[in-house]
Amino acid sequence: MSYSAHIQAQLDKGAVLSHVSNVCPPGTKLHVLEVGWLECDEGWVVRGGNTSLKSTESHSTVNKRRELPMYCILIEHPHEGLILWETGSGKDYPTVWGPELSDVFARVRYEPRHELDAAIRATGHKPEDIKKIIIGHLHLDHAGGLDLFYDRKDVEVWVHEKELMNAFWSVATGADAGVYLEHYLKLSL
Repeated sequence: MSYSAHIQAQLDKGAVLSHVSNVCPPGTKLHVLEVGWLECDEGWVVRGGNTSLKSTESHSTVNKRRELPMYCILIEHPHEGLILWETGSGKDYPTVWGPELSDVFARVRYEPRHELDAAIRATGHKPEDIKKIIIGHLHLDHAGGLDLFYDRKDVEVWVHEKELMNAFWSVATGADAGVYLEHYLKLSL
């Protein structure tokens, strides 16, 4: 056996823990889950979108709208089990977000297949099989689907410490009213 084959055999046996290595072990699969579409003014997502300049102050401004896909990634990990990255905006988005924020970020496409549990089931898995959830940040369009897991004590929810602190501060002070909601920050998750 060559030296590199020997090292690979040791890695395959777990010599380096999977959470230390940045290489997915053989058998890892990813599923992209489409969980709806939002639409907003281009100025919210493109630097300089709808921005006037002194040289263009006499020109009329046309508000350009952009459609934004919302998606999650379901990871089939051979050792860790099912891992969900992000959870989308959640089924009750317009009610939970309220009319003002729903007007800014309008959900323009949302069908039964976009519901998080349906998207997970379309991969051949069940939401009950998910072991871990990774949230990039706790804005509602990324963490809104956490409500599907509220009653689960067996699911680990991972979010960066600085983001969690920022979200709690934002809710407590009202600094970013609307983008973080208190009931999405349940400490029991």
